[in-house]
Amino acid sequence: MTEALQTERDKHILRCLVDSHVSTASPVGSKSIARNAEMRVSPATIRNTMVELEEAGYISRPHTSAGGVPTDKGYRFYVDRLIEDKPLSQTDRNYIDKEMRGNWKSIQEVLAQTSHVLGMVCHELGVALTPRLYEGVFEKLELVQVAPRKVLLVLMISSGLVRNIVAELDSDIPARALEHTCRVLNERLSGCSLLDIKKQMDERLKDAADADPNVLQLFIQYSEYLCDFEENEQVHTGGTTHIVSQPEFTDHLKLSRLLDFVEHRQTVANWLYKRDHQNNVAVTIGHEHYHNEMHVCSVVTSTYTLGDISGIIGVIGPTRMPYSRLMGVVGYTARRISTMWS
Repeated sequence: MTEALQTERDKHILRCLVDSHVSTASPVGSKSIARNAEMRVSPATIRNTMVELEEAGYISRPHTSAGGVPTDKGYRFYVDRLIEDKPLSQTDRNYIDKEMRGNWKSIQEVLAQTSHVLGMVCHELGVALTPRLYEGVFEKLELVQVAPRKVLLVLMISSGLVRNIVAELDSDIPARALEHTCRVLNERLSGCSLLDIKKQMDERLKDAADADPNVLQLFIQYSEYLCDFEENEQVHTGGTTHIVSQPEFTDHLKLSRLLDFVEHRQTVANWLYKRDHQNNVAVTIGHEHYHNEMHVCSVVTSTYTLGDISGIIGVIGPTRMPYSRLMGVVGYTARRISTMWS
């Protein structure tokens, strides 16, 4: 054959090799594939095919007499062309549903639990990112005097999320001034994203002569907190003990580099939010990552939505992972989160 993977038999051999390696974490020989492939092909024929797969870059061998292990290219072909789309098992579904039930008080609590659940179910490192608040659309502002010289600012965005802060004042502001200026702010900011508000604050509030200047200044002063998004992006992780137990990470240097990278939360958030989720679940493998620390890992992620804003959940593990199952788990969990506030 002039090029590897030209026939269904060749693809089936690669699929069997990947499945076996994922299960055993060991190089896979031709005799092993012959036993499991359920087709009448001799080990010699399989060996010839494996030579061609190696020459084409789909597998590698620790040494000439050893069996084959998939390369990043082999895993990519497997995920894109060979993977068997299996429904999520009832056991996984029941566990996720059970662990995600609760009287959650905030999205942060839900995401902390989500990373833990993904780590437990997938036996990888679970990750969950807060929604990008700056995508949220301004819905309503409330200014409430809660004590002398103290005003509660409550910002609501269309996803249902709320941010608030108590402002300390130098002097009292009349309740009428608070109410009227709050109405002006709601009219001028309605329909804006938080990012638009941050960028266009001066333009949108200029010539607001009918508003109380002290109240306007109060909102402008605290809007940096209310509309801030990067400061409040959080990355929750769970299941570190599972990834530590993977044979690929008996090399403590590889493990320490990975865990050190994950600790840089803002870097991780920016990296994960650049992923393409057009197909619902995104999978990146090994050297497809531009961070060197991730070259030994694969990442499976999906997006969840809360109204008009979105966040990301997923798992990080060695390139040797059960892709079909993990894609199902991550996709289902993302949909589960999306329905919690719908």
